[in-house]
Amino acid sequence: MSINQAHYQNGLLLYQGEQIVNHSKNVTLSFDDASRECNELFRGKHKGIMFVTTHRMIFLSSDQRDNLMSFAVAFMYMKNLHVEQPLFGANYISGVVGAHPNG
Repeated sequence: MSINQAHYQNGLLLYQGEQIVNHSKNVTLSFDDASRECNELFRGKHKGIMFVTTHRMIFLSSDQRDNLMSFAVAFMYMKNLHVEQPLFGANYISGVVGAHPNG
């Protein structure tokens, strides 16, 4: 997991050999345990674009004033992923994200 490390001048930074598999606009990113966190970056809802690459998922905020400009997590640090498809409401993915060792 990395915060504000996957963007550069409103663009996306990719690793060498990494390729974009899919992207979605108008995505809302929120963190359930943000009330326990002392960091303001995780509070509230963040709107932007979500990219799925061959190595990780990357969120880029569409609001330039947002403190959380980018959020990236490698697939190996995701667990308990669930794809939810409620009858009334938008589909969403939920899960637990762990930090990189020494990160």
